[in-house]
Amino acid sequence: MGVISDTLKKLSGKKLGKIEKKWVFDASSSISSSPISAEISKGQVGITFGTNDGRVYMLGDNAKIKWFYSIQEKIDEIQQMFLDEETAKSIYASPTLADINQDGKKEVLFGCDLGKFYALNYEGKLLWDFKTDGKIRSSALVQDNMIIFGSNDKNLYALNAKGKLLWKFKAKSGIESSPAVLKGKKIQIIFGSNDGFIYSINTKGKLLWEFKTKGKITAKAAIGDIYANKKNYIIIGSADNNLYVLDEKGKLEWIYETEGRISSQACLADINNDKKLEIIFGSCDDNVYCLSCNGGKIWNYETDFWIVASPLVIDIDKDGKLEVIVGSYDNSVYILDAEGTFLLDYMPGVSGVTQQPGHYNDLITAEPGKYVGKKLWQYKTEGMIIGSTAITNSKKQKEIIVGIKNGKLNNLTYKKD
Repeated sequence: MGVISDTLKKLSGKKLGKIEKKWVFDASSSISSSPISAEISKGQVGITFGTNDGRVYMLGDNAKIKWFYSIQEKIDEIQQMFLDEETAKSIYASPTLADINQDGKKEVLFGCDLGKFYALNYEGKLLWDFKTDGKIRSSALVQDNMIIFGSNDKNLYALNAKGKLLWKFKAKSGIESSPAVLKGKKIQIIFGSNDGFIYSINTKGKLLWEFKTKGKITAKAAIGDIYANKKNYIIIGSADNNLYVLDEKGKLEWIYETEGRISSQACLADINNDKKLEIIFGSCDDNVYCLSCNGGKIWNYETDFWIVASPLVIDIDKDGKLEVIVGSYDNSVYILDAEGTFLLDYMPGVSGVTQQPGHYNDLITAEPGKYVGKKLWQYKTEGMIIGSTAITNSKKQKEIIVGIKNGKLNNLTYKKD
């Protein structure tokens, strides 16, 4: 019976196996930044994230605490007038892991709502801090031995490895978008601002060009050779509900409109082996979208609430095919087939078999020959999902680390039936 059941699953397009929780970590405070992971020293994987009460945790891949750092700054009377004491130390942007002092180990770089930026060594000891005049909700970019990040005081800052100011660029409004680097004929630093501008500056802090959208930009730009023409393009979403694609000179290539704001970075991946990059991103219209490099919709999948976190595109079950992992404010993690599934509007005798992909109304609205989002697995967590990252375990299998607003971190892994 097991062989017959497996055969039926394969015929119906369903995947074998399941997604299950390997471990859970409780930070005892609301998680405010998406977790990130990296090899922090040789053979040692670290998972780090920030909390609402001003702590940065570094966990091993077994959920054991390596260390945590707690912001100890006192809030003065003037700050108390403008800041909520309970959340003033919140760390909203993901820490950055980078070896800034060339010792072979990664330092931890992050800012907080008090306006301070911190550099910790790989053991969690404070190396230095730097004060700005606004909340820091921008993750740092490390480029050419410079640490570059934005602040709500309207400045993009560039510091050296010892925390000394090299230069700053004054934008027209606060900066919560994390800077990204475009490597072309010349290196460009790309970032968005709260009044909807996309800026390009050089590595000396001089403006190259700017592009205006109609909404706040909190997303980090995704940058890649989407057309496979040896040119890099800038892909960035805005609170005006649009995804913008610009060339290296800031000229609009195309625009894709959703029905909700786009808060986080898109993911670029070749999901169909055509050598070009598809664009996968979430929107506050509850959908995750997969677009072609030309801006045509390949598929979308609707969840039950906003998608604020960036998607991951990985091969979770080691079958040689990519999956899209996306967390929603509906408390669920969705694992979707990266290519989607091809549906005919009506095919006698198989409608019952093909009913399973995507959202419940996909079949009803599908046009002949249309691709739709195809759900492989769904995992319900304990709360709204802030973000996720992937680690590779000792068996070379990918595991998903999911940050949940209520303070829990879940490790989800694929298990064969």
